[in-house]
Amino acid sequence: MKHTLLFICGLLLFGCVGIDDLSREDYRRGVLYTSNLSQETIAVMPMVGRGANRDYTKTAESVFYRALTEMRQQSQLISPDEGRARIKASNLGPLLERLKDETSFKRVAEERDVAELKRVFGTRFLLQTELQQVEVAEGATQVRIQGRLWDIEMGDIIWVGTGESRGYLFLFFPRVPASFEKAVEVASRGLIKRLP
Repeated sequence: MKHTLLFICGLLLFGCVGIDDLSREDYRRGVLYTSNLSQETIAVMPMVGRGANRDYTKTAESVFYRALTEMRQQSQLISPDEGRARIKASNLGPLLERLKDETSFKRVAEERDVAELKRVFGTRFLLQTELQQVEVAEGATQVRIQGRLWDIEMGDIIWVGTGESRGYLFLFFPRVPASFEKAVEVASRGLIKRLP
């Protein structure tokens, strides 16, 4: 009885988190060779965001990459920070800025730009991510990350997915939005689960 009372008091004071994973796969190339991806190196580009979302991208990128390394331990990855350093060392800062504009998923990057990254990274696969939504709507924190995987040798996008979460911190009264960090982790893990 004493433990039950403590549990109820803790629930009243601290609440609990309920975050829904609304992630999905949007596109997969029909001839995608999934067995090779676990043996290949994937360069993870720095995450981009538009408008107010830009303020959250550094945190979201960190959470996403940490989740990626935990969930894809067999994969060889080039981190966004290492990617920035390689691009800077190759004097390709303008290329990175151009790719940030093209990553908006409303435009497609030019093959020559993506091919230039193959030279810099020495890898065949490139993962781009964009933080598309961070908002509180109807009392819930909503986060959406879109990702796309390039096969640089083919010069083509072979996979596109969306990591999306919606969550509350449940209290008896009032209901409070979940923290950004918790919501972005659910969205990140949802996206990574669907990555080939």
